[in-house]
Amino acid sequence: MSFDAIVGGQWGDEGKGKIVDLLSKNVDVVARYQGGANAGHTVYLEDKKIVLHQIPTGALREDCVCVLGNGMVIDPIGILEEINKLKELNIRVNNRIYIDYFSHIVTPIHKFIDRSNEAKTNNEIGTTCKGIGPTYVDKYKRIGLRAVDLLSNSDLQDKMDKRLKFALDNNEISNEAVKDLKEEFKLFYHACDKISIYIKDTFEFLHNALKKNVLIEGAQGTLLDVDYGTYPYVTSSNCSSGGIGTGLGLPGSKLNEITGIFKAYTTRVGGGPFPTELFNEDGQTLGHIGKEFGATTGRPRRCGWFDLVAAKYSAKVNGLTSIAITKLDILNSFKTIRVCTHYDVNGKKIKNMTEALNNLDIVKPIYKEFSGWNTEIENIDNFESLPESAQEYIKYLELEIGVKISIISIGPKRHQIILRNK
Repeated sequence: MSFDAIVGGQWGDEGKGKIVDLLSKNVDVVARYQGGANAGHTVYLEDKKIVLHQIPTGALREDCVCVLGNGMVIDPIGILEEINKLKELNIRVNNRIYIDYFSHIVTPIHKFIDRSNEAKTNNEIGTTCKGIGPTYVDKYKRIGLRAVDLLSNSDLQDKMDKRLKFALDNNEISNEAVKDLKEEFKLFYHACDKISIYIKDTFEFLHNALKKNVLIEGAQGTLLDVDYGTYPYVTSSNCSSGGIGTGLGLPGSKLNEITGIFKAYTTRVGGGPFPTELFNEDGQTLGHIGKEFGATTGRPRRCGWFDLVAAKYSAKVNGLTSIAITKLDILNSFKTIRVCTHYDVNGKKIKNMTEALNNLDIVKPIYKEFSGWNTEIENIDNFESLPESAQEYIKYLELEIGVKISIISIGPKRHQIILRNK
């Protein structure tokens, strides 16, 4: 039986949803280990665009059980909306969605604090304002609300009253704001009641499931990891493969394959350094053709050429055994395609990310140029039928990263995938 993981190799938005959907076809369980409603995984099902923020995209596979691990922060209102959306699509959810007892809960208080903090800093970090950061802060302060607390109305009310008092006493929120949030609190308590039937002991379930096929799903990307990303412009959790052990209670020694997802170019949402960002027509073209808007925020993504320095770093951090490249088709119309091979920092040529990680804002990318293929590739079904220059591009990336590119996505639909032997 297999125990495999999928992680984002860049700054998130790499197209993990489609790859999870592809690989979940042959698994019994898809489990997510970190983050919350700040993720947005997009899948096209019979030409219908479906965006899931918290529930793994394995939910679209009829017999697949979806686990939301203890490392996640759960927004009950958002989860209920997603469950209702799946029901509208006639997708069965009963006994298929498990929320771990000890995942932490995002409340209206956390969302308010998040919005207030972003307003004070003029949105410098560029968070989604979904309450993710403040919820993780509460977790480490040891004052957090957990999913298991939702199983008792009295426990839930008691802990919410204490958290609200703490917020008022510490000027995190005003009495006036509490009044304004009255309707949101009502929705929150309603959602908590409705999702309580999905709260389970996922630890024992997952360890028993290791006898089956399990796929682990990450959110965001490695370069947003709170420890290994471009700090402080990062998310609040460990979205690299290192977060699997703490976020699901599954030891890394059980992992068979770790697949990293990379776009054929690079994008970033929100603030922070971005060495290969393009401010010219090429950047605009990538954004326009690639429909680069955040699935969660709707904000336009910053676009740039593929960054090999960052990709090699990501491969090492995650221990990647294979790579999936998405959106190769977006490069169809470019006469020249560039890849960043090194960084120039104050005249010094650097190839290791850690040497420049704290100075990425002054990095000058050094590029290698490739000829484009200037033809449509969306209907090609095998690697050898790709234009020679597209094959050259893929072979160069995998040679430099040192990891086999085994999956290539050439369009948004389920069938627009090329599989290569590992």
